[in-house]
Amino acid sequence: MRRIKEFLLSTRFMSTLWYSLLFLLLEVFIGITVYYYLYQRLNEQLNASLLKQASSILVFLEKNNTKFDSPSNNSLKQAPEELIWSMIYEEAAINLRNVFIQVVYKDSIIFKSNSLKQEEIHLKIDNVVPNVIQLSEFYDIHLSTHKIRVAYGESANFKVYVAFPVFLISETLRYLKNIFYIVFPIFFLVAFIGGALISSKALSRIDSIISKTDEITVKNLDAKIMGEEYNDEYGRLVKKINGMIERIKNSYNYLNQFSISASHELKTPLTILRGEIEVALMSPKTSAEYRAVLESNYEETLRLINIVDNLFYISRLDRALIQFKMAEMSVNTFLEAVISSVDILGREKKIEFSFYPDRDVKVLIDDGQMRQALFKLYDNAVKYSTYGSTIKTTTKYLSSEKKVEISVMSFGATIAPENLPRLFEPFYRTPEARDSNTPGVGLGLSVVKSILDQHRGEVKAESGDGMNIFKVILNVV
Repeated sequence: MRRIKEFLLSTRFMSTLWYSLLFLLLEVFIGITVYYYLYQRLNEQLNASLLKQASSILVFLEKNNTKFDSPSNNSLKQAPEELIWSMIYEEAAINLRNVFIQVVYKDSIIFKSNSLKQEEIHLKIDNVVPNVIQLSEFYDIHLSTHKIRVAYGESANFKVYVAFPVFLISETLRYLKNIFYIVFPIFFLVAFIGGALISSKALSRIDSIISKTDEITVKNLDAKIMGEEYNDEYGRLVKKINGMIERIKNSYNYLNQFSISASHELKTPLTILRGEIEVALMSPKTSAEYRAVLESNYEETLRLINIVDNLFYISRLDRALIQFKMAEMSVNTFLEAVISSVDILGREKKIEFSFYPDRDVKVLIDDGQMRQALFKLYDNAVKYSTYGSTIKTTTKYLSSEKKVEISVMSFGATIAPENLPRLFEPFYRTPEARDSNTPGVGLGLSVVKSILDQHRGEVKAESGDGMNIFKVILNVV
């Protein structure tokens, strides 16, 4: 029962059903169109035939009117019915069994077609126009069980009735409906089978995609689903799924690397703390020795707190849990204030700061958050600059993009090109930085990137010729 329910709710069955219903609806539309078109055409042809016969008979009779009062008629012993029949034979000979023809001459019936037998056409027509053929309908159970359509014309001496029962039209349309009743179920069955075959063929690639997707796990994220080469809906779907798998793989690798780096960075101070505490507990110490142990422990504790604070800060930034208070600010004025406040960072290494502003523009930023981002950039620049060098800051207005580029240039050991793309990953430090024992855990640039992301800006790094450049790009108001 569950499988039947799943099948009835499946896309394959629903697409087949909709295809069949649409096909059946088209058949019904065509059938109704054909029916009414045939109905109109048959009625038009019948009306035209009746009008033509009645008009021709009336014209012939008027032209030969004198023969009914001529002595020669009596001499030839030719009855009026025979005389009229010889005159209108060509018009009345068609459909002798079904056409009712009646001619009245001076209020006397002088001709009736054999189809009338002993009956007469009794029809009262109002507003008769002389010599104009009119159409009407009437019922006469003695002539036909169906409605009879009549063409009636009247001249000075004659009245002509040409009538025909419309049952042949009804019969033809009834036969057509019977054919439709037989054909429609057959067409629906054929459409359903055809729709099932088409949907099965079309959705077979979906089954293949599902099967292949089920095989992909954390252990084989390098696997690819085949079919990207097709430029159709399935090809685009495969391309999107492969792209999603690639993003999952990158995220998984990032989390793995993040976990390894975080564990390493947290393990170092914890190991130091544990070792110093164990040494302190092994034997009695003087107060000075205990103080030295506590001071070392305090430094490692601060380092742990700094790591946790930065991680927590990055997490809150990425999840948009920190509310930014944006305001318009002058770039040059803002940078002058930031540079004057970070001047103290370079005193130990005798590093100076210089500023070369371009055209002054306004940007929409959070003053506190952007100060923190630039402070970390300058702190990073000071750490890896040579003794007594200068850190230069420049601005450049990108008029075509309506952006401003802030560049922070420092002089020292250049960063290898292959390391540049990873500088903004949490806990990432270049091998040179690790070997030099430069203070830091590799979280500062990650914070900078998170802050710039919230400002819809970007940060990138360049290096070469003994110079490292970090560029911050912001949108101009």
